[in-house]
Amino acid sequence: MRLEFPHYEGVPGIEVPERNLLGEFSLPAMQPDDECVRAALEGPIGTPRLPEMARGKRRVLIVCDDVARPTPAWRLIPPVLDELSAAGVPEGGIEFMMALGTHRPMTEEEMRVKVGSRVYERFRVLNHAWDDPDALEYIGKTAQGVEVWINRKVAEADLVIGIGRIMPIEVCGFTGGGKILVPGCCGEITNSDMHWTRVDVPGAEIIGKRDNPVRESIDSLARLAGLDFIVNVVMDGAGRIFDCVAGDLVEAHREGCARARRYHEVTLPAHPDIVVADGYPFDIEFWQVNKALDAAGLVVRPGGAVIIVSPCREGLSRTHEAELLRHGYRGREHARELVAAGRIQHKVVAVHMMQVAEVMEKATVFLVTAGIPREHVEQVGLSYAATPQGALERAFEIAGADARVAVLRNAAEMLPRVG
Repeated sequence: MRLEFPHYEGVPGIEVPERNLLGEFSLPAMQPDDECVRAALEGPIGTPRLPEMARGKRRVLIVCDDVARPTPAWRLIPPVLDELSAAGVPEGGIEFMMALGTHRPMTEEEMRVKVGSRVYERFRVLNHAWDDPDALEYIGKTAQGVEVWINRKVAEADLVIGIGRIMPIEVCGFTGGGKILVPGCCGEITNSDMHWTRVDVPGAEIIGKRDNPVRESIDSLARLAGLDFIVNVVMDGAGRIFDCVAGDLVEAHREGCARARRYHEVTLPAHPDIVVADGYPFDIEFWQVNKALDAAGLVVRPGGAVIIVSPCREGLSRTHEAELLRHGYRGREHARELVAAGRIQHKVVAVHMMQVAEVMEKATVFLVTAGIPREHVEQVGLSYAATPQGALERAFEIAGADARVAVLRNAAEMLPRVG
C-alpha cells in the first residue's frame, strides 16, 4: 500500500506491504464550532465572568502560546477583548506577551500572524525575555520549595489571561492551563525546577493524565505567579476549533483535558513492531517533533523501530542545540549525573534528553529530515535515513520480515493506546 506525506512537499511516500500493515491511524475530522469560544466565556468554570473580574482593572496582560504551537490565537482574542471592553478596561492598559518558555524569540511577522494584524497594530505585543534577569521578578517559593521568577509584566498586571490549546503531551500530561506562565513566562531557574519534577516519573504515567506531579508543580507555580483566567481550545488535526473552556487555571483546565482526551485518544488493535509517525504541525525543530516520538513510544513493541518524518526546519533546537550535540540522547541516570556534575546548564535539556532516550531504549529510532545534517542526527544517537522508504527497509531488518507496521498521522497530537 502506498502512503504519502501530504504536509511535506518533496518528501516521497512509502510502500508498505498489505500483509504488514496494521493500519493507518489519524485523528477524526471535527465540525468546527465558531461560537464555542464566546460560549465558554459566557459560562466560565471556577471563576466569575471575565467582565466582572476585569472591572476596575487598569493593566491587563494577555499571554499567548508561541510560534511553536499552532493555536490560532487571532480567533480567540477578539471575544476576550469584547469582554474586557464591557468591563471598561482602557485599550491602552492591555498588552500581549508571547509565552516562549526557553524557545527562541518570535519575529515581528510571527507575532503579527499569531495575534492578528488588527490586534498587532492596536496593542503592544512583546516576547517573553526568559534569559534577561532585568525582565524577571522574584515572587516567592512554592510549597515544594521552587523559586518563582516571573516576567515583570506578569507580576505588575492587575489581571493575567492565558490563551492556549489543550492536547496530550509527555512532559506534563496535557498542554494548556498554567503552562502558559510556567514555563511560558518564567525564568530559567523556575522552568528547570518545574521540568525536573518529571525526572522520577516514567512518561507513560504522565502523558494523557491531567493530574500528575509535574502538573501539580505547574498549577502551584502559575497560581503564585498570578494567572487569573484561561481560555483554552481543543482542535482537530486540521487545526479546526471545536471546543473551548474558560475560567480557573485548574478547574477549567481539568474539564478541558477530559474533553480533549476523548478526542485525541486513538486505539490500535495491537502493538506494532514498526511505527511510522509524522511530526505535523510541530515541525519547527526536533525539540517539538519529539511529541510525535513520545506518542510512538507508547505503542511500539520493545525491540521494534520508530520512524519519525519531519522537516525540522530549525534543526534540533534553536536554543539548546549545542548542549544536545555535546551530550547526545542518553538515559535517565546519565542525565542525573550530568546535572549533578553541573555539566548541563539547563535542567529542561536533561528532561528532554530523558524523554527521547526512553523511546530509544525501547526501539531503534530513525529520523527522516532535511533540516538536520546526518552527522548531527547520528551524533545525538538517532539513526539517520534519507527517505521514509529507506528507513522502513532498515526497520524491517531490525523487526523482521513479518513485522506489523502502524502509520500515525499527526502523531504529535495523538494519544495512541492499544485496545
